[in-house]
Order: sequence, then structure tokens, then C-alpha cells
Amino acid sequence: MPHEPQIDTMPESFSPVWRRVMSQPRHFFEDMPVTGGLQNPLVFLLICLGISAVGFLLIGPRALTLWVIVVGIVRAFVGALVLMVVAQQVFHGSGDYEGTFRVIAYGSAPAALIWVPVIRPLVVLYALFLIVVGLERVHGFDATKSVLTILLSAIVLIAVMWVLGWGHMWVPPPRPV
Repeated sequence: MPHEPQIDTMPESFSPVWRRVMSQPRHFFEDMPVTGGLQNPLVFLLICLGISAVGFLLIGPRALTLWVIVVGIVRAFVGALVLMVVAQQVFHGSGDYEGTFRVIAYGSAPAALIWVPVIRPLVVLYALFLIVVGLERVHGFDATKSVLTILLSAIVLIAVMWVLGWGHMWVPPPRPV
């Protein structure tokens, strides 16, 4: 079983990797390479976000179709940077940007299901759980430091967005009446 999807065999390798991330997160993150470039995790993330976008396109709200892709990609790159800085500077984490980005990308596997209204809150919680597990592995943390890293990173991002006046950019557009 591949540890991550490969670009040249993406149709065959995406599904087994997605299932493994979702069903065996500890094993997946233990086996996940922390180096090897951003391309494979980025394509994995794009596929998950694309599935979600198609779901929003089919069942609505359609305004979230493009929003989920754009914000998902920005969140991955910026979130990985903030998580890495907080992990390294506050908790002396051993991971780097690439490893942290990989955690965010693969930890976003549940995003493929975010379009399903009934389970949306559970999808978000499970994605956070996956990121906690991945940060434990990449930065050499226990669960407490991983959770605190996520919480401090969220506070930092909210503060920066508020100072810059960008808070409205992360809120989905209003639903049409």
C-alpha cells in the first residue's frame, strides 16, 4: 500500500491512501514520509477539495463551490506556516514546513465530505483530530502540545486577520434567499 498518492498513478493511489488516512490515522502518519516535496500532498488536498466542491455544486449552497477550494489551499499553506512557527518557537517542535504542510494536506482528507450537511461538524472535528495526530509525529509532540499548537495558531491567525481587517475574507458568502 502506498504511503502517499503518486502523481503518475493518482487514480489508483488516491483512494487507498484516503481510506488509510481516514481509518488508520496513527499508522498513516507514522509511515508518512516527512520529505519528498509538496506536490503529492498538494494534489491529494486538491482532489479532496475538488470532491467537496462538486458536492456543493450538486446539492448547494453553490456559492461554496469555489470558496472551499480557494480557502482550503490558502489555509493549507498559511496554516502550515503558522503551525510550524508556533510548534518550533513555543514548544520546540522538531518538524519543518514541509512536514507540517504534509500533515495539513493529508489531515484534510475529511474535507472531501464537508459538503454533506448532516456530518459537517463531525468532518471538521475529525480533520482537527488528524492534524493533532500528524503534529505529534512530525514535531515529536504528545497530544497536549499538538492541541495547544493548534489553539495558539488559531489565536495568532485570528489576531493577524483582525489587525489587517481581513476577517471577512474567511467567512463564507451569504446564502441566497
